[in-house]
Amino acid sequence: GERLAPQPEVDTKAGPRPLLWDLCKQMGGLEGSSVRDGGLGVWSGTGQAAAGGAAEEQAHAPPHTLKVARIAAEVLNAGQGWLVFLVVGFLTGLLAGMIQVAREWAFDLKFGYCSVGGFWNSRKECCRVSLDEDSCWQWRTWSETLRGVGGSGKRDTGYGMDYVFYMAWATFFGTFAAWLVNTFAPFASGSGIPEIKTILGGFVMKGYLGGRTLLIKCVALVLSVASGLSVGLEAAYVHVACCVANVCARYFSKYATSEVKKRELLSGAAAAGISVAFGAPIGGVLFSLEMLSSYFPPKTIWRSFYCAIIACITLRGIDALHSGKLVAFELTYHYSFGWFEMPIFVMLGAVGGLVGTLLLKLMVRYAHMRNTSSIGRHPIREAAIVSFVSASATYLSTFLRMDTTDLLAALYSDCKYETNRTVDQLCVESNASDIIIFLLLCALIKFVLTVFGTNTIVPGGHMVPSMAVGACIGRVFGFSFSLVQERVGDVGFFAECAGHEPCITPGVYAIIGSAAMLSAVSRMTVSLVVIIFELTDGIDYIMPTTICILVAKWVSDAFGRDGIYDELIVLHDYPYLNNKMDFVFNETAADVMKARDLCVLNATGNTLASLNSLLSTTEYSGYPIVKSLSTMHLIGYISRANIESVVSQKGPDINDTSPCFFTIDRPFPRNTAFLDFNPWLDQSPIQIVETTPLNRVIDTFRALRLRYVLVVRNGALVGITTKRDILRRIHTFRGSSKPVKLFSGKTA
Repeated sequence: GERLAPQPEVDTKAGPRPLLWDLCKQMGGLEGSSVRDGGLGVWSGTGQAAAGGAAEEQAHAPPHTLKVARIAAEVLNAGQGWLVFLVVGFLTGLLAGMIQVAREWAFDLKFGYCSVGGFWNSRKECCRVSLDEDSCWQWRTWSETLRGVGGSGKRDTGYGMDYVFYMAWATFFGTFAAWLVNTFAPFASGSGIPEIKTILGGFVMKGYLGGRTLLIKCVALVLSVASGLSVGLEAAYVHVACCVANVCARYFSKYATSEVKKRELLSGAAAAGISVAFGAPIGGVLFSLEMLSSYFPPKTIWRSFYCAIIACITLRGIDALHSGKLVAFELTYHYSFGWFEMPIFVMLGAVGGLVGTLLLKLMVRYAHMRNTSSIGRHPIREAAIVSFVSASATYLSTFLRMDTTDLLAALYSDCKYETNRTVDQLCVESNASDIIIFLLLCALIKFVLTVFGTNTIVPGGHMVPSMAVGACIGRVFGFSFSLVQERVGDVGFFAECAGHEPCITPGVYAIIGSAAMLSAVSRMTVSLVVIIFELTDGIDYIMPTTICILVAKWVSDAFGRDGIYDELIVLHDYPYLNNKMDFVFNETAADVMKARDLCVLNATGNTLASLNSLLSTTEYSGYPIVKSLSTMHLIGYISRANIESVVSQKGPDINDTSPCFFTIDRPFPRNTAFLDFNPWLDQSPIQIVETTPLNRVIDTFRALRLRYVLVVRNGALVGITTKRDILRRIHTFRGSSKPVKLFSGKTA
């Protein structure tokens, strides 16, 4: 038989019982004749509910006390949503700040350490009292330490011992990060966005959003970025925030017992993750809406924005960068664009679309190759080799030696207001040809390292590395165009430049180029425009950014409609129904359903021994409940986890012969303890008739994020259709020779 997809339920093994549920119960908010305690429903004696003393205490309480308690319970229940989003936003901002501080210190550790004020200080913190970066005597390189001399003020002293130490530290960080992930939390690898997208689509990956994954993700993320691998923090923040949301949901009853509510919380957490990554709360909400969630009600939009704002405020309060900025490459330009620049923006968008598509295809191709070869079987060795090669290549250039976010800040810089002598080298017009060749070489090196770095087992995403490649290309466009304008003067095509000095800002082209590159790789559109707007704080650049992103997406769509996240979902065979897919089927639900070997439960006639035998001999995730096996009249559905929860918490008077009921229409046994599963029975599971067109069935799965539907005929169960069946049919329709292999991890 087919393994039934699970029904959303509370994971009783995921953590302690929700505290707020107990509080509401103590305040008089729980009414009825039975006690629902962690999924246990036990009826004993003469059939009366074992409700304890709660009902009796409630009966003797004064009426006004009951009214106040009931109102308080309702207020508490209504406020849970805003409270949990507040907690998630605060913890996400707090963790993001801690990761940024730790990453900056670990990254600088490859060059040396702070000899005054504590070795735990980064170079920026150590040199805050210095006049400039080359007069920081408090900073000592590793070669200076070995020679026993004082700090020279330089970050490094050339290609001698400092080069060796740089490669050694980088290789150690990358290898250790891979070892942590491979040993303790394999789910912590990569960015996590494809998996989050699959989870929000209705699938549950047990353990993927757990506390251990969160811990290893944070630690290994610091190490992987500090190693110099071409990976970024930003995409991984989404996974970190969703882990925080999943852990926090266990302590709020409304979210602990409802998978629908939990997914709304995960949508808000994803928005908070992008918010702290780019300092863009509005862009974070739009990213979650555009790229991740298939169901986003208005209430969730407001709460997601609220969560993103809280995360930003928390990160700003920490001020991890000691600059008042949320991200290193946040800046404000002082000029508006000229209309004569529009053709160049269009060309830049087209080039960004082509290069981004090439990067996407190569990343996916290499990911497929490593999964089908010996490379994937030795992930720690792979990470060590890629870390060593990356360190060897990036040390050759002062700019590539920077952290990727600092590199973006340098490429986005405005030459007129730049005071950093290293960054100012990009503005020397007398070295124009050398600068153009250097930027193209940097783009090529970063491009190659991104293909390999993002496919290692270490945590990290592709966003910032791909933006760095696009920024290098965009800077070349802007710098070259400004040189032409300087030679021609403010006449003809450049007449609009009259009275404007400077007229063309290369940093603007760098930002637009990075946006085009990221759009081509991830297929982001509206959310990316808003993120760029919030980064630059300039409404004047919305139009050129939008045009460039649209052109980049049109060009990239010519080679395929799927971005990196959808490609990885297909590569890993995750059970996700892509909304971009359009199909025309002539089949009905009866053509794809499983009708044979259905495992169902009779509403009556079960004992504890028979249920234990069923659980031990089958691996289904849920069981339809029928009135009788002869009529197969469907009355509900119960998940395996709920059955196991009730059975594991049975009372001492329950034995193997105790009857078990799944319906209220049951004969009450006298003087016999029995188990009542009816309160945990889904009495209205999603049902379709067998003649339903398959296209409508697929739309139902997409809209409701289902994992299964029950197929009926005149109220009688005739089969079940799972997401596995739908995906298998889609693969057959598309003529794919690749076998459908869904995620093999445990589900809940």
